Amino acid sequence: MAQSEVDTAYADMHGKGRRMIHLNDHVEPIHYQSDLLAIKIIEVRNDWELGLLRWHYHKELEFIYVKKGSVVFHTVDQSYRLHKGDVLLIGSNQLHANQRSDCDEAVYLVMHVKLLPYFEPAITPYYHYFSEYHRPLSELNVIFRENDEVRRLAGQNIRHIFKEMQSQADGFEIAVSLYLKQILLSLYRNDRKRADVRNRTDLHALQPVFQYIDRQLTDKIEMKEACKLLNMSYSYFSKHFKEVVGTSFIEYVNFKRIHMAERHLATKSASINEVARMVGLENITHFYRLFQKYNGCTPKQYVARLRQRG
Repeated sequence: MAQSEVDTAYADMHGKGRRMIHLNDHVEPIHYQSDLLAIKIIEVRNDWELGLLRWHYHKELEFIYVKKGSVVFHTVDQSYRLHKGDVLLIGSNQLHANQRSDCDEAVYLVMHVKLLPYFEPAITPYYHYFSEYHRPLSELNVIFRENDEVRRLAGQNIRHIFKEMQSQADGFEIAVSLYLKQILLSLYRNDRKRADVRNRTDLHALQPVFQYIDRQLTDKIEMKEACKLLNMSYSYFSKHFKEVVGTSFIEYVNFKRIHMAERHLATKSASINEVARMVGLENITHFYRLFQKYNGCTPKQYVARLRQRG
């Protein structure tokens, strides 16, 4: 997947003559084929009319492996033209849409998976690398693009997972877990930008705090309440949280709120003021300032960009 092809796909998306649908984003519920594995994998055959599908997002990661033909996937910030053998990773809650390319038919595997069940205690210290607390996992697509062996092995493992989920032979849960972990291990070992996690505090202990934040995103969030959950002093918790997560408690909360605001702006007809209140930010000036900080544009510009791309 050369950079020129990515650029061409982006240009095609805005070119004249293509039929674009109106923006119709929404949360896509994923119904797992196995609740224990928290996974769904299907084969998609695209022989429909050229054009964009609706924008959508889901909490699960999404892996795409192209078996035949070519297909274009779009995120808000990037477009990817995929050919036979290519692999793409879509991050959790990342807005995306796909579009058939110019060939007669595209056949590809789509795998949705929730990663947390695969991180048993022995490998829990590595969970934060894949949890997107520090950066979006979509940045790992550069590895698939530049490393032929990683791309080949990922495609092979996705095919194996599909086969196991179809047959559900004895022990298929073990096989699926192993194949998925091989993909994760390959990405981890070949990521030149990753930080060493061996000496980092286990993020698992902070799960009650993360759950508290998620529950309270639309309302008031106080660090003193988070401290109580871990039975820590205010000053120690503040230092501990930043050491583990890599950012302050307030910064993390603000990031989560703005991330939620992005989804609301894309999928709801609410005004910007209403969206600000939906994510617990009553001060509209503060909301604009935070949104600009994390997106490099105002909420109004963000909505305009989505409409232009959809």
